[in-house]
This record gives sequence, C-alpha cells and structure tokens, in this order.
Amino acid sequence: MRFFIDRPITQGAEIAITDAGIRHQLARVLRYTAGDTMIVLDGKGNEGEAVIQSITKDAVTVKVGVYGRNKNEPEYAVALYQSILKKDKMEFVFEKCTEIGVSRFVPMLSEHSVKQGVNCVRARKIVREAAEQSRRGIIPEISEIRSFADAVQEAKKSGAMCVLAHNEGDTEHLGDFARTHDLSGGINAFIGPEGGFSDAEVAHASQNGFHVVSLGKRTLRAETAAIVASFAVVEQ
Repeated sequence: MRFFIDRPITQGAEIAITDAGIRHQLARVLRYTAGDTMIVLDGKGNEGEAVIQSITKDAVTVKVGVYGRNKNEPEYAVALYQSILKKDKMEFVFEKCTEIGVSRFVPMLSEHSVKQGVNCVRARKIVREAAEQSRRGIIPEISEIRSFADAVQEAKKSGAMCVLAHNEGDTEHLGDFARTHDLSGGINAFIGPEGGFSDAEVAHASQNGFHVVSLGKRTLRAETAAIVASFAVVEQ
C-alpha cells in the first residue's frame, strides 16, 4: 500500500506517522503489524519503502529503506480549469483526472454553470486517495473557485500553454495540438459545464491568446470532456 505522509523522507529515517486515518487503515483495515512493508510518499515526488517498526494507539513508526524519486508523474504540469459540475460529476472528474495525471484543479464559475460551489474538504480526500491508488508522486492541488474571467487572466499570466475545449466551428483536435506544440512550460486546459462555454466566453478566451480546440466529432458530457482532454495532453 502507498500513503502520502506529512514528513520528509530520507533513506534510513525512522518516522512516526500520527495521521489517524493512516493508522486506522493500516491497523484495522489492512491488519498490518511490525515487519510489514509499505510505501511512503512526501507529496513532492519522493517515495521510500518503509518497514513498520511498531503500531500504537498514537502512531505508526516506520523505518525507510530504499528511497528515490517517483517515476509516474507526467513530463509537464497539466492544470485543469473545470467549470463546476453537479456534485457526483465533479467528484468523478477529480478522481479520474487525478489518475490520468492532472497536477492542479481550478474549479470555476462560467456562464452556464448550474452548481456554484465545491466541497473542497471532500474533494481533497478524493484526490489524495486517487493519487495513492494510481501510484502518483504528488497530490494534485485544488485551488479556490475562480470566475471565468479571473481564471482566464490567471492562466494567461502563468506562462503555460492555454487551451479551451469548444466543438463549434473548424477547430484542431486537442490531441493533434498537443503533439505539435511545445508543452514543456505546462498546459492549462479549460473545460466547460453542462451546456458548454458561451460564445462570449470563447471569444474572450481567444482574445487573450487561448487556442480553441476540439475534443472530437461527438458531443461529450462535461465530465467525459474533462477526462478526454486530460488524457489527450498527458499521453500525447
């Protein structure tokens, strides 16, 4: 099993893990005992094989053996600017796009948004568990909610490539775009809500240097679009 811990990881270090959730998972769910091994991660791309020394009511003490950098992260940062969706769909996006390799989520309010908020505490738990399950080296960040206009300005100033998915008109497929452009500085991908972006939002993004791209011939649900877009840029 793999667990993110709030401690530096160095070879030979003995670490007391006091997180109650991790202790419960190891002791009560997995029934681990002294001598069993696990993988600990610091959320910064470092990981180590750790042998459990003891489990008490207050902490799990482990000793780190083999230590190194996680090798499963994408070559460049992918920020998903996702218009807020209904609860179950938004949580689905957080989970699956973490598994794919998104490094940052920015929930935003766009013209056609129906849902106005996100349970960030629950979202961060979903993202953490998805990162552990998919063997990630980091836990993706979840930013505060932005308006569409503020999100455009933030993304523009980041220096990363900016794309907005919109299937109206003759636009290049995102997968083709990703293969023919330098993404070493990262990419910001904007995905609309149910109903998509408005014409005014598409025009605003274009005026600010965004590349308007397609996700294919078919009309996708918003949560499907987020997954397709994330995979297209991570695995190009």
